Amino acid sequence: MTSRRFLGALSGPDVPAHLREDFTLLTAEHMRGQARLLFVGFILSLPMVVYGASAGAGALVAYGLPLIILLLSATGLVLLSRPRAEGDFGDARRIIDTVWKLCLLTAAVGSIWCIASWASAPLETRIYYPAIMSIGGLVLGYCLMAERSVGMTVVVVTMGPTIAVLASTGMVMDLVLAIAMAIGVGFQLTMMVRHQRLLLSLVEERHRSAELARRDPLTGLANRRALIERFEAFAERSGAVRLMVVDIDRFKTINDRFGHDMGDRVLRTLATLLASHARGEICAARLGGEEFGLLGSAEALDPAIALQLLREIGCARMPHGETITVSIGVADAVVSSPEDWNPLYAQADRALYRAKNDGRNRVMTHQSGADPDRFQTEPQALRA
Repeated sequence: MTSRRFLGALSGPDVPAHLREDFTLLTAEHMRGQARLLFVGFILSLPMVVYGASAGAGALVAYGLPLIILLLSATGLVLLSRPRAEGDFGDARRIIDTVWKLCLLTAAVGSIWCIASWASAPLETRIYYPAIMSIGGLVLGYCLMAERSVGMTVVVVTMGPTIAVLASTGMVMDLVLAIAMAIGVGFQLTMMVRHQRLLLSLVEERHRSAELARRDPLTGLANRRALIERFEAFAERSGAVRLMVVDIDRFKTINDRFGHDMGDRVLRTLATLLASHARGEICAARLGGEEFGLLGSAEALDPAIALQLLREIGCARMPHGETITVSIGVADAVVSSPEDWNPLYAQADRALYRAKNDGRNRVMTHQSGADPDRFQTEPQALRA
């Protein structure tokens, strides 16, 4: 394997732009839980570190450095115990950065403690200090492997100086330990890349599942759930929206005469016509059966689109060799809450059924603010 391929393998997979936010959220979730356990482990191990301090080490190495690690760990626990904003990308990024900085500082202090203890210990005992450090460094890397750049830099800072010192003494056992630690670092770095690939696969699967849950499997349009979610996004902005409900006239006759497979092909053809109008913030969806919807801001979803659809659909040759007509109900509202969906849909639905009752193949618009049973009928010339 060439050095370029090796470095490419260590760099791990690139996260696609449309998955980066979800990947960061999942990474922060993993790191938050693992880092809290890590800091607790540091605190529990510090008494043993102090007890096992080298007899020749000064007070700074024996007590001062463990105290710094204690303070860093306690700070980490406090910062990571704060309530987390679910789905907040900025908060997730802050968690990752906080863990990175605290663990990097802890790794640097640990390296100083290891090298200073090793240098001041008797020959027969000093090899224990880098051995202890290697265990701590690999555990540290394992807990941080959710974020490759964090884990790699912390492992290198933790283990790199110790490996370099051991390899430079000229003593056989020091060199053996340095090589063993270097192999452990290489293994840890490889596992980090593999772990990130697993996380990325999980994010991709979640994204795929979420997309499928919001898509109508027959037509490929958004489904009712996705349309309501889009409505809720409009409601958060407190603006004027328009809903058009489109229903195929006498669709049951098509199924009865040509079969349900042909009926499905008609639905897909109609969906293609509707999708051509789903530009920008306009969402086209299949609400169920032969009923479809277009939702958008009142500014983006011009009322003329309903009339254009009526003409396009009426002129389109369908898979069964005939033309079809549709009835369209339109309703407008200024929305500010998810609860505003039901009234808006009810208004468009009533307008639709008035269009059906008045002869089909036409557009009816619910008059906002008026008696809900009063509708405006499109001009006679628009009827087929």
